[in-house]
Amino acid sequence: MGKKLKDYVLRISVTSNCNLNCFYCSKHRISQSEIMSDSELLEIITSAVNAGVKIISWTGGEPTVRKNFIDIVKKAKALGIEKQTITTNGVKLHTMINSLKKAGINRCNISLDTLNPDKYQKITGKTRLSDVLKSIDACTKLYNNTKINCVITNDNFHEIDKFVDFCEKYKGKLTIRFLELVPCGEAFGHDSTLFDREYVSSNKVLQQLKKFGKMEPIINSGNVPKSKYYKIKGLKGIYGVNPNESVNYHCDREKCVKIRVSPNGYVSNCTIQLKYTRKFNGKSLKEKIKLMKEIVDEKSKRNFDNFQHKQKYYDFWRFGIMSDEVKKILKNNKNG
Repeated sequence: MGKKLKDYVLRISVTSNCNLNCFYCSKHRISQSEIMSDSELLEIITSAVNAGVKIISWTGGEPTVRKNFIDIVKKAKALGIEKQTITTNGVKLHTMINSLKKAGINRCNISLDTLNPDKYQKITGKTRLSDVLKSIDACTKLYNNTKINCVITNDNFHEIDKFVDFCEKYKGKLTIRFLELVPCGEAFGHDSTLFDREYVSSNKVLQQLKKFGKMEPIINSGNVPKSKYYKIKGLKGIYGVNPNESVNYHCDREKCVKIRVSPNGYVSNCTIQLKYTRKFNGKSLKEKIKLMKEIVDEKSKRNFDNFQHKQKYYDFWRFGIMSDEVKKILKNNKNG
């Protein structure tokens, strides 16, 4: 059985902009004029609520740099959204988290690939690690569980032990999920050997974690079916892996719950098959409601047999960047 409609998640990239400059990320951004206005965004949320979707996952870009973001979260809750999470780099979060919780944020996922200040600057181009650590502290004081997403490479594999020690300081209020590297972004296009040099499998991460004690699997209550989580005997934190590359889950067995929204107003129930994508910007609220109901109905009824989920359009869904391939597909898309 697949997920029920009540579990569907509207995953919104609320902006293309970011306040870091990570070396592996796209340096291109769409213009401010192309990013959804507040009213356009809230109408998409209204259409989702009308279609029965009651959960939002905010992402970007970096969602905390979006002007009026706190107010948008508050308005989304007023429209009928029952649960809201945010995935953030954590740089600004500690200055906003109290207001965001009051507005409707129920959980925070913070991206952090290193605990070393020099390496953090090398990766992100900024000296903001102390701000991220402040955000983690603030979140663990407000929530029972906060998640750290850490992309593991050969360059930071040796930091796994440090992350475990860091996690244990929070006495069970922190989850750390180690993600496999995905070959998307400009750096991989410029250096064809980068992925092979830096890739580390989830199995290798698990072998390292086993050194801390016996690992007991726990139920994955998140929105990524192939992520696996564990408790380690004698430790309080939760430790997970996301095998982005090594495990290619079949959607017919583990149906994705995400309905994705790009910062420039494209919406789809599948980020891989762009034929299901609709353009919402420029449509009336009535038209948006009709389109969203079509998207949700399509997702709930689609035959996923033998379809394997392999992500390839990160830059489009995260940043709104229209490659020639994406432009061609959307141009020929009867829904677009």
